[in-house]
Amino acid sequence: MNDIQQKAIHYKRKVTGSFIAITQEDISSKISGEKVYITTKIDGEFNLLHYDGKEAVLVNGSGKTKDNLPLLKSAAKLLKDQKVKSLTVPCELHLNTKDHRCRVSEVMSAISNKKDALTISPFDIVELDGEDYAEDDYEKTIGKLTELFKNNDKINPVEFLSAPSAGVKEIYNDRVGENGAEGLVIRFPDMPIVYKMKPLHTIDAVVIGFTEGSDKNVRDLLFALQKEDGSLVQIGRTGNGLSVDEQHSFYKTLSKDIVESSYIETDGRRVAFQMVKPTTVAEITVNELLTENSKGIIKNYVLEYDEKSGYSFSSSIDGVSLIHPVFKRTRDDKQVNDHDIRFSQVTDIVFLDQSKAGQAKDLPKSDVIFREVFTKTSKGKTNVQKFIVWKTNKEKADDGFPAFVMNYTNFSPTRKAPLKKDVRISNSKKQIMALIDGFMEKNIKKGWDKVS
Repeated sequence: MNDIQQKAIHYKRKVTGSFIAITQEDISSKISGEKVYITTKIDGEFNLLHYDGKEAVLVNGSGKTKDNLPLLKSAAKLLKDQKVKSLTVPCELHLNTKDHRCRVSEVMSAISNKKDALTISPFDIVELDGEDYAEDDYEKTIGKLTELFKNNDKINPVEFLSAPSAGVKEIYNDRVGENGAEGLVIRFPDMPIVYKMKPLHTIDAVVIGFTEGSDKNVRDLLFALQKEDGSLVQIGRTGNGLSVDEQHSFYKTLSKDIVESSYIETDGRRVAFQMVKPTTVAEITVNELLTENSKGIIKNYVLEYDEKSGYSFSSSIDGVSLIHPVFKRTRDDKQVNDHDIRFSQVTDIVFLDQSKAGQAKDLPKSDVIFREVFTKTSKGKTNVQKFIVWKTNKEKADDGFPAFVMNYTNFSPTRKAPLKKDVRISNSKKQIMALIDGFMEKNIKKGWDKVS
């Protein structure tokens, strides 16, 4: 991988990845000042345009290079005529569509079939004439880009204006509300913070799991969407937006629908979700769907569900991370099918390369490294507690798997809810064994007999 490819990957993940997502509702609390810099956010593919003094190329955020687009010859000639020695600028590759908003999926299609229609809009400068570009005033950066690419219909810097913070709402309503732009990017003359302001996205998803809070309530819900083949794609979790009544109501309902699962997902505390029958559809909102982070392309896990055996891992695919997901309401009018909770709700918003859908891997088998079972007879009934630790042997093959899994089962036939389970995970053997010791110390009291 050459230096330009590394720069493209770094800029995409570290710079644009650090932009803070907000919505129109945040304008009054987040944006202030006599002057802010506003650019229109374009729904295209991020690239670095690099000119080495002879030729120009585009390199996207994954390091893939394009060198055969007509606009590149135009860019090289323009910069050569200005005696520019070298230039590296971040830009959006997109289509100049006048009758509708360009979508990134159209860009991907045009790269193969309609190269002449592609254009780029630079929005920053990384390097100019062999020197790192270090201009703190963004207005001057846009001015330099305008100077470099003047009189070129294939390359136009992003639409820019300077305005008081009081005018941001009106500009947003005009560009995004009336003209359908993807959003706005907002910078400040005296602060390094960059906001990206976009409309909220609404998604209908099925609840496939929950974690418990401190008072027999739901802490987080786990969500999935359905593909056309019936499989479920786990897309994220949230407890934001749940009222106290909803937390208790969900716990009461979902506790009755717990199912088996060889697939394990955890919440922010590293507590495993209790997986449930995929029957409840909920509406959630998100500020943004990220397709990449500092580690690379985001993956979502594809699950198979069977009424008898529950959930199992099938494969991983290029996916999304939900930014600021919020539960809004249950959707009793929606059903679990490939229309109401379709995965294309995601691909309608962001482009995902579905041509390389992951295949199920031949993963190493897990080993049981600890297993103890205890029984106790009460009122003629046998109560059972089981403590098991697995070494998964899968963490190196797929980073979605932990190194160790602990499972605690408590069965009491006279209890209102006879079966209780708890699952914990860790990448440390020392930690997982400390967890199992803690569970045993807490739950094994006088009268319990070890049977295995």
